[in-house]
Amino acid sequence: MTTETATRTVVVGLGEWTVSDDPNATLVCLGLGSCVALCAYDPVARVGGMAHFVLPRSADGRNNGPGAKFVDTGIPLLLSEMERRGAARSRIVLKIVGGARMITTPGLNAALNIGDRNVESARETLKALGLRIAAEDTGGAHGRTVRLDVRTGELTVSAAGQPGRPL
Repeated sequence: MTTETATRTVVVGLGEWTVSDDPNATLVCLGLGSCVALCAYDPVARVGGMAHFVLPRSADGRNNGPGAKFVDTGIPLLLSEMERRGAARSRIVLKIVGGARMITTPGLNAALNIGDRNVESARETLKALGLRIAAEDTGGAHGRTVRLDVRTGELTVSAAGQPGRPL
């Protein structure tokens, strides 16, 4: 007799975040370009979280509620919900993915590059919270998809036409 466990895929869309303690869940951000995904996992509590950030700072635009549109306001929301579900901030393993430069134009001011700015904002916000990034797959000129298995904490990243690889 064999036992199969059904997996449940939770897609985290633009400006969204989710936290799960469901061991059958896989959290996914599809087709990250200049956006940045923060992937967080507490290996003791087995709580996973993922946010799909669009812009670096809430001062860059109008914040329409408690989502993850902005890196600087979304990170604290995600971490607070993880703690509410039993995660301890000191145990959470943090990884960032995305921040690609999808449009390259000669002479374009680097400060306008949203991908670079999203990555830098994630680094700065986590540092200000006293947290360290364990790994990242950022930059470049290609989109990525990232998957977090809540049962194991395994994170895989894939680019178009490429198989997933662990991060």
